[in-house]
Amino acid sequence: MSYQFMEVSSKEQLDKVFAFRYDIVCEKLGVTELENCEVGRETDEYDAYSVHFAAFDEADEVVACTRLIHHSPIGYPMTNNMEYDTTAWSFDPERLSETSRIFVSPKIRSIEKLKPLFNTLKTIGYSKMIELDIAYTFGALEKSFFRLLRMLGFPYKRIGDVQTYVGQRYPCVMYTDEMYAANSELLDEGTVQ
Repeated sequence: MSYQFMEVSSKEQLDKVFAFRYDIVCEKLGVTELENCEVGRETDEYDAYSVHFAAFDEADEVVACTRLIHHSPIGYPMTNNMEYDTTAWSFDPERLSETSRIFVSPKIRSIEKLKPLFNTLKTIGYSKMIELDIAYTFGALEKSFFRLLRMLGFPYKRIGDVQTYVGQRYPCVMYTDEMYAANSELLDEGTVQ
């Protein structure tokens, strides 16, 4: 399967992303904690403050997506729903973001298919973080997904205990400079390895 991972730039593409999110979150996962599953689309208040990314297959259908919430006047999903030690972990709100709604079609969930997909995400995501002057990115991550992201070169750190938030998740942060250090060869070339 071939696909193109890109920043979503049109309403038509964004509608496909919301439909894909609905299919994954509301249908396949059966998540009932979310109150934002309209029929056929999954959206929330953070989407207005997000850059959306998606992988489209040859039929122009979404096979993966995520979003980078930044400069949000309403806070972030992690900060609004989870607790961490704000004395030990202090962040400049002007340089903060959160990555969420990371969903992948069941068709491409093998590690062989995930690695090139996430390498592309690192390349375009890092470029956007630099463009937006993002120094750190939050994530509310399940234990297994935390391990997978670290294995794929996203050096998230846990900054709090496991908490109940759409399942059991850890509050996490990833520093942009540490993402670069862990992937400098890939990011310097700007291509998928």
